[in-house]
Amino acid sequence: MPEPVILARGENMGLYSHYDGAHNHPVNRALHMIAIPLGFSSVIVVWWHWVIALLLIPSAFALAWLGHLIEGNKPAFLTNPAHVFVAPLWLARKIFGTGDKKPA
Repeated sequence: MPEPVILARGENMGLYSHYDGAHNHPVNRALHMIAIPLGFSSVIVVWWHWVIALLLIPSAFALAWLGHLIEGNKPAFLTNPAHVFVAPLWLARKIFGTGDKKPA
């Protein structure tokens, strides 16, 4: 089980909750829906063309940073680099509709 993130306000949040909370603006979310697959696709593309794969990573980060500029916050991975690995889970939960369910 991952360690909770200690925020400056003294709150405890899990990695997923912290990541989700940093992506509330619809434009930021939309840009991340493009950036996350783009960045992770470089792992596959590198087998065929390493130059294109190396270009995908900064392109993905540029889209994500633009989203955070619009939202007015810092990327979650600056708080904890493990958020890079939370991103695909967050994306899958948003796509398949399991990310916004609140307990009754």
